[in-house]
Amino acid sequence: MAELLSSLNWLAVLTATFLYFVLGALWYSPVLFAKKWMELRNIKEEDIDGPNPIIFLYSFILQLIGVISLALFMAAMGIDSALNGAIVGFGAGAGILFSLAGTTGIFTELKMQLHFLDSGYHVVGLTLAGAILGFW
Repeated sequence: MAELLSSLNWLAVLTATFLYFVLGALWYSPVLFAKKWMELRNIKEEDIDGPNPIIFLYSFILQLIGVISLALFMAAMGIDSALNGAIVGFGAGAGILFSLAGTTGIFTELKMQLHFLDSGYHVVGLTLAGAILGFW
């Protein structure tokens, strides 16, 4: 395991995490899906206080853990191209995260549109991260 960890391109991991995080800022902004997300969550703009920097820090750390995990899978598989990285990232996002979060959502009566919006962000983010990791 130590060999696998030391073989990772940490600059690629940090870059992929940063771009995944930026994607989230766009995804949940008025540019893309903020209005629909607030509607599905029954939130009004006046209900939202100022941004809490701790939440953004936690989000970045959790995304870093996810990207490191993806990088480990890709290193173990010998993935060394952006296309193959994107395919593995998409598989992790759609095949694992999207489907399993959907299973949880069924039992919590999560609105399907909200599941597609939230989990779709991670499918796109992991696909992007996989492409970056594979390219580097």
